[in-house]
Amino acid sequence: MSQTPGEPVGSFTGRRYSRKPRTSVMLADRFARRLITTSGIGGIAAVSLVGLFLVWVSLPLLRPARLEPESAGVRAGAPDETSAVAVRIDNYGTMSWSLLPDGRVLVQDLDSGALLQRLTVAPGLVPTAATSGGDRLVLGFADGTMITAAVEFEADYLTEEALTDELRAMPVGASRPWGAGLVARTPEGQWRHQEVSLVVDPPVSLGPSPIALVDVTITTSGMMVAALDSSAVFHQRLVTWKRNMLTGETSVRVRGDDVALGSDGTAAFTALKLNDTGTFALLVTDDGQLVSLADEGAGFAVAGRQDLAPASGVEVTAVTFLAGKVSLAVGDDRGGVGIWFPVADADGRSRELVCVRRLAEGTAPVTALGVSERSRMLAVGYGDGSLQVFNASSARSLGRVSSDAGAVRQIGLSPRQDRLLAIGDAGRGLWRLDAPHADISPAMLLRPVWYEGYPEPAYVWQSSSAVDSAEPKLSLVPLVFGTLKATVYTMIFGLPIALLAAVYTSEFMPRATRARVKPVIEIMASLPSVVLGFLAALVVAPLVEAHVVGVLSVLLLGPFFVLLGAHLWQVLPRDVAPRLANLRPLVVLFFLLAGAALAWQAGPIVESLLFAGDFKAWLEGRVGSGTSGWLVLLLTPIALCMGWFNARYGAGVLRGRGTGWRHRELALLDLARFLVAALATVGLALVLAWLANAAGWDPRGAVFGTYVQRNALVVGVAMGFAVIPLIYTISEDALVSVPDHLRAASLGAGASKWQTAVRVVIPPAMSGLFSAAMIGLGRAVGETMIVLMAAGNTPIMEWNVFNGFRTLSANLAVELPEAVQNSTHYRTLFLAALTLFTMTFILNTVAEAVRLHFRRKTKQL
Repeated sequence: MSQTPGEPVGSFTGRRYSRKPRTSVMLADRFARRLITTSGIGGIAAVSLVGLFLVWVSLPLLRPARLEPESAGVRAGAPDETSAVAVRIDNYGTMSWSLLPDGRVLVQDLDSGALLQRLTVAPGLVPTAATSGGDRLVLGFADGTMITAAVEFEADYLTEEALTDELRAMPVGASRPWGAGLVARTPEGQWRHQEVSLVVDPPVSLGPSPIALVDVTITTSGMMVAALDSSAVFHQRLVTWKRNMLTGETSVRVRGDDVALGSDGTAAFTALKLNDTGTFALLVTDDGQLVSLADEGAGFAVAGRQDLAPASGVEVTAVTFLAGKVSLAVGDDRGGVGIWFPVADADGRSRELVCVRRLAEGTAPVTALGVSERSRMLAVGYGDGSLQVFNASSARSLGRVSSDAGAVRQIGLSPRQDRLLAIGDAGRGLWRLDAPHADISPAMLLRPVWYEGYPEPAYVWQSSSAVDSAEPKLSLVPLVFGTLKATVYTMIFGLPIALLAAVYTSEFMPRATRARVKPVIEIMASLPSVVLGFLAALVVAPLVEAHVVGVLSVLLLGPFFVLLGAHLWQVLPRDVAPRLANLRPLVVLFFLLAGAALAWQAGPIVESLLFAGDFKAWLEGRVGSGTSGWLVLLLTPIALCMGWFNARYGAGVLRGRGTGWRHRELALLDLARFLVAALATVGLALVLAWLANAAGWDPRGAVFGTYVQRNALVVGVAMGFAVIPLIYTISEDALVSVPDHLRAASLGAGASKWQTAVRVVIPPAMSGLFSAAMIGLGRAVGETMIVLMAAGNTPIMEWNVFNGFRTLSANLAVELPEAVQNSTHYRTLFLAALTLFTMTFILNTVAEAVRLHFRRKTKQL
């Protein structure tokens, strides 16, 4: 029968079909294509925008600071202002006070320099020494007495009734003198009034000789005051006040001791500095000679002598403590500034100062040093009127300016670190400082820095503290290291289990069983990280701590019992094994559980034999030797090498005997070969462990160390359960996607299922397996809650599997809420996020490149 053109091939149904798709189908196809294209581009754009946002918020961290003059020229200040011994600016940057050597306090408008108040600490008395410590003034007199006073900025807000027309007309941000203080218009439309109050304490007698030098520091116990008189006697006093709640009277208690310096007192000391706790005092001469006095519990005594001058012939011109009163800044007549702080020796009792860094030299002698109250910002004034601002922790220069103020005598930094006041011989200068991220620099983030209290430069992350004056430590290296540590231990635990499970499921498990097992494992991926972290911290961590040797025994001996069960299965008669094939998974599970139970029970025996009966004491190095540690480390790699050698060369023994031996005899021979290989593995590991220990290599202090309950072992197990479902699912899909005709050809050629899986199925699926590993790696890198709850959240750099750590993502989760309120550090956290994003992007790029490489190889095959 002839067929007309356009008629479908086959039997005629009475209806003609057109080869051209219907319009609705074409429209749906076009819509789907456009939708998929738009979604893909949108996804790529969204991820790119996240990266761009992280870059955008992180770049200001590395922006250079700016130091700009508030007004052109130098303004004249109050009379005698150039002789001030201390300067302080209020929190709002509108007022300042200056302490003069004669005990007067001059309160001035910061912008105009107009005199607002003139206060006197001790009317009618002329001090012989004067200084300030924060809001405390200390004056010494010729009769050996000392007077302290509290000088504070007091602020209140004016009501509408108290305002004048002139004040109402003030624009926002302007300020004007009013009464004995200053009124400023706030951005909220309020009128803030500020004055300076001076409260003088009763005098304290120190001795009969005139006071030459004084210093003060405020501690939790009270006010610590140190003084040196003209008779070379050092005085230390702790002043406390107690207020009677019934009478309202305040009683003063003074206690302390005196130290006669003897021959040390003949030097012409020009500076006296007292540290933050009031237990360490420094006396400095012009030529840089330092005498330190320390209170070791039995009173002050001379602790040491050293030279602060960087070279012979160099004179020390300025000395001051940085915020926190631990680090000492020492300026000299050659324009250099050194940062010194005490570094303890091995016994922890040394008080010797060490110059940890030198700042960039100026063009003239250093004449003044000004410090910030809440950071390690240091302003340096020079004899030619120039100024330079540094971050003392990193020696980073934040700005440099020149002025016509003459030799700088005093420098004041506002508490907000946004204004800088310099008082020189020719007047006063005011500058606007824009350095919101003064603590951040590439060197601080990526290089070791010598911090206060540390014996050497180190990578440290500690962005917050109980006090504002603490030195911020913002190295990203411990966070990156913690991320890598968590990833390594997680992949060591999870990757082999996931890959082997995928191979077993796809190649050995019956299809009906696989259809039930795979969804169950995939459901594990939905377990919340908080739940896994909670279980790891409150269940797994205490259990592991109580039975750590048993856990290690299970991890090391569990695979041995599974392989032992497999070899025993081969001993079964040929007519019995096929009938019990469906029970093989249960047999494997039985041997696994039985082996784990035996290993768990053998834990105390192993601990007694290898670790002298106390594993934690062994970790700390108090008992035993490093041989046991090397044995634990070497067992697994030697077992893998022995297994490869046995499979490669031991199989030839079976093939040679196979023609003349029966099945059971060959199975027993294979079992004997396995047991001999296991004994050889233990023996070789013992020999190598003994040699490593004899060579002086002890794994304690490296991979092993002090035991902490929340450690990397717990994290590896907990995070392993988070990454195993991902790796397993993708790996199993990659293995199943290999065409079945390759398996059939291999099995038809006489290969076993294991040989087919290893040599035929896995090579084509390698790109998928690698992608699965990379996705699991990315999950481990970005994990937050498990690490936060189970790792102790301590930013330390140790490979010790029994110690904690902190990761980038966990650090973001902990500090982001607080850091949002602290603009100085929250961008650092975003930089950490950028680092995490970059690491993940690089890993994904490598995974894609490897996947494409293996795809090309597969096509060639």
